[in-house]
Amino acid sequence: GPPADALPVEITGEQFAWNVRYPGPDGVLGRTDPHLISLTNPLGSQQDDPAARDDVVLVNELFLPVNRPARIRLRSKDTLHSFFLPNLRVKQDAVPGMTIELWFVPTETGSYEIACTELCGFGHYQMRGLLQVLSEPEFESRMRELPTFR
Repeated sequence: GPPADALPVEITGEQFAWNVRYPGPDGVLGRTDPHLISLTNPLGSQQDDPAARDDVVLVNELFLPVNRPARIRLRSKDTLHSFFLPNLRVKQDAVPGMTIELWFVPTETGSYEIACTELCGFGHYQMRGLLQVLSEPEFESRMRELPTFR
């Protein structure tokens, strides 16, 4: 399994975007409920869960610190997607109803494409995101700037 110091990140594919969720300073991802999914709450985060209030949710943007393992919880809201980081040689299908764990270590700073390599519908061609691998201080600074769910 992933090393103990791995950064937990949940990535949920949907037609036609990647939703990225980080636990906030508490280090715990809040509970979600599919019945709560809406335009303003794309993952169905439970507002009454204290662990959810400091979560950070982004769309098509993934920030990771260099040389630190990233532990990804991969999910899908609607159909098969395939999470692909060609530059890092990471590829994993996202299956509705399943949470699939994978981990990797980004070893070079820079910007990298996140692609979907499963034909997931008419907008598949535009389903792409951006991974930015940052130094640890830059990553910590960026995380402090991002808005939380509350």
